Amino acid sequence: MTETMQYNQAGHVNRQSDTFHAGRGSAARHGGIGPAARIASWRWKPRVAHIQNAAAADVGRGSETMMTFARGDLFHAARWLKSGGHKAMVVTGFYIPQAERPAAESDGPAGAVELCEALRAIGSDAWLVSDEPCEPVIRAGASSRLPEDHVAIAPADARHFDQWIDAMRGFVDHHGIDTIIYIERVGPARDGNPHNMRGFDIDRWTAPLSRLTRLGLHVIGIGDGGNEIGMGRLDSIVIEDVVEHGERIACMVPADELIVSGTSNWGGHALVCAMYAMGCRRAAPLLDVAWHRAVLADVARAGGLDGVTMRNTPTVDGLSGERYYRQIRMMSDIARGRC
Repeated sequence: MTETMQYNQAGHVNRQSDTFHAGRGSAARHGGIGPAARIASWRWKPRVAHIQNAAAADVGRGSETMMTFARGDLFHAARWLKSGGHKAMVVTGFYIPQAERPAAESDGPAGAVELCEALRAIGSDAWLVSDEPCEPVIRAGASSRLPEDHVAIAPADARHFDQWIDAMRGFVDHHGIDTIIYIERVGPARDGNPHNMRGFDIDRWTAPLSRLTRLGLHVIGIGDGGNEIGMGRLDSIVIEDVVEHGERIACMVPADELIVSGTSNWGGHALVCAMYAMGCRRAAPLLDVAWHRAVLADVARAGGLDGVTMRNTPTVDGLSGERYYRQIRMMSDIARGRC
């Protein structure tokens, strides 16, 4: 499934057969709201910036540095989504083939389900999208939280994937989907293949879901390690300088907005918290730490792995529960105006 790539002098990707691109550029950031509402929305920017800083807390992979090159994107992404009526595909799933019992990691699914629930709560709609290797973990996270017909699983086989993505074009048109959110979804690097944080090529276990960016939708990317879809919004030299194996793993696929966070689940929660701070009060249940504990427990029961330890535990990226949930709680408190 290797992508054939060429590069221009700025280091951006030119595909020989097609292009990866963000959907609608700066004009889309208005989110379909009128001038008066846009002007009024700026009053939320300081609080959203505080949430963004909390989400980007560095756990050893340079997230704080990378975030500075996408500062303000959380605000624009939240303003786009909160305007209402937007229908989104939320794409996640990062498979770990090197583990003793290979499975998808715990970072990503929880944040993806949270985003789907938030969008549905405010009157929009969202579908959770992943691929076959990640399916057991993805379905476990979505179980009882999303309707079964709101989970779409892509085949890993190249021939069947082409048929699937052709069908998705009709699916997008039928449902009026206008947004795609990638959260902790690995994408093609300079050599056209996806790589994990260890520099290992995982193309064999990864459906090329980055091709969904060719549908002309508004694209939001959420990631923590430089190898996720959306990181092409940053100059690759930034990733190369701060991320181990950055020169090999940096994803070339851009996004309209990029949310860089210490863990991708934190980035998903930051987006929900920003929407809440902007007035989306129906997302309130998702600010409760208990919700997050429950999702991670379900993910672990389905075999989900900690992406750093590669062990089947209800933890994320090698962090202790206390450290991980402290950041979730902090963002929730900022959104509520408590700090």
